[in-house]
Amino acid sequence: MKEVKVKLTNYDGSIEFESLYSYCSRLSKKNNSVLYLLESYLNKKLPTEPELVEIRDVLLTVSADISKLNSHLVIECGDDCEGL
Repeated sequence: MKEVKVKLTNYDGSIEFESLYSYCSRLSKKNNSVLYLLESYLNKKLPTEPELVEIRDVLLTVSADISKLNSHLVIECGDDCEGL
């Protein structure tokens, strides 16, 4: 099975390739850091108010989905599907 890579363009226009697993892990961590930044900005923990609990749950769900993405993608080849 081939390793899937993600094509990244840097600010200077140079191109790099990163493994899908590494890319998804990095995105998930960035998403989790939003929770910390939001709590710091509001100066309170998100589970303290119902509206903030919903925002926290959405962010955590997206982080979990991103981290699992690598194992849920498939390549369609005719009638067969091959997991990544």
